[in-house]
Amino acid sequence: MKKILISCLVFGITNTFAVSVQEQMDQDPKVKAAIEELVIANHILYDQNAVDGYGHISVRNPANPNTFFLARSVAPSTVKVEDIIEFDMSGKALNGDTRVAYGERFIHSGILKNRPDLNSVIHGHAPPILPYGLTGTTLKPVYHMSSFLGEGAPIFEIRNFAKPNPDTDMFISNVELGNALSQTMGLQYFVLMRGHGYAAGGDSIKKAVFRAIYAIQNASIQSEAMKMGQVQYLTPGEATISQETIEKTIGRPWQLWTERVKKSQP
Repeated sequence: MKKILISCLVFGITNTFAVSVQEQMDQDPKVKAAIEELVIANHILYDQNAVDGYGHISVRNPANPNTFFLARSVAPSTVKVEDIIEFDMSGKALNGDTRVAYGERFIHSGILKNRPDLNSVIHGHAPPILPYGLTGTTLKPVYHMSSFLGEGAPIFEIRNFAKPNPDTDMFISNVELGNALSQTMGLQYFVLMRGHGYAAGGDSIKKAVFRAIYAIQNASIQSEAMKMGQVQYLTPGEATISQETIEKTIGRPWQLWTERVKKSQP
C-alpha cells in the first residue's frame, strides 16, 4: 500500500508540472516571446539558405533552463507555433507529446546541457560550409562579421565516438553522440560536422541566427580568397574586438530578415 501511495504521489507531482507548450505561452510572456521568435527564426534560416528542407533551431525554455523548445519534424520554412515541442536535456519530449520529433534533437540537448552560456542552437547542412569539414582546411574568420569564429571552427569526427562500429549514418541520433559533439565544440560558438553540416550557438536566438548566417558567408568568401592567393585572416585580437563591436548591432540584420520573411508570407 505504501509503494502504491508513493507512486501516486510521484505521478501527481509529475502531472502538476506537465504544462503544455500553449499553456506555458499563455501563462508566461517570456515563453510566448521565445516561441514566437523561434518560429520566425526557422523562416529566416530558410530564407538565408542556412537550412533547406532539413535543419532546425532550438531555444532554451526561459522559464526552465533544464528544458528547451524545438519544432516537430517538419521543414523549417513551414514551422508554426503549434509545431513546437518541449524537450528535456536527454532529448525526451515532454507533456506526453507523441508527435514525430527531429532525429537529431540530441544536437540541441547535448550542447544546451553542456553549455549553460548558450540558449539557442542551430543545425544545418549549408553547402559552402561542407568542404571545410572534409579537407583539413580550417574555417577561420576572414572579416569582422564572422569574428565569432575565433581561431577557427573545430571539426566533429563521428568515427571517433560512434560505438560499436565507426561506420554510421552520420546522424547525431543519441545522447552520447550529442555530448560528444558538444565536447568537440568546446567553448566555441560554431562546430563543423565532417560529411554532414554544422552546429551554431548563441545566448539568444538572434545571435545564433546571426552566427549561422555569417559563418556560411565566411565560408564562401574564404573559399574564393584561397583561389586568389595567401589569405589574411583576422588575428585573435582582431577577432575578439570585432566580435564585441559587431554583436552589439545584430538587431539591424534581424529586422531586415524578419521583414523579408513576413513579406513573403500570405
